[in-house]
Amino acid sequence: MRTYEFISIFSTKEDNYAVGLKAVKELLQKNDVEISSDEDMGDRLLAYPVKKEDRGHYHLFVMKAAPESLIKIDEDLKLTPSVLKYLFVKKEK
Repeated sequence: MRTYEFISIFSTKEDNYAVGLKAVKELLQKNDVEISSDEDMGDRLLAYPVKKEDRGHYHLFVMKAAPESLIKIDEDLKLTPSVLKYLFVKKEK
């Protein structure tokens, strides 16, 4: 298993952040990801509009996962409407 940083940006409209965060955590647990830490980074202005949104709510996870599980997670995140953007970065030791 490798260590990754995973940042996700949620829509700020209504309760999309809470719904999206719950869906992402369930998705990570379903794919046997070990979450070391998660941090709410708050509401921020986006550099450019994403899905007609100017603001996004950022959340950072530090996690351990098998590289092949990221493919499954990526496919499922594309189908999650409250997630505007996301990025996985391999964390060097």
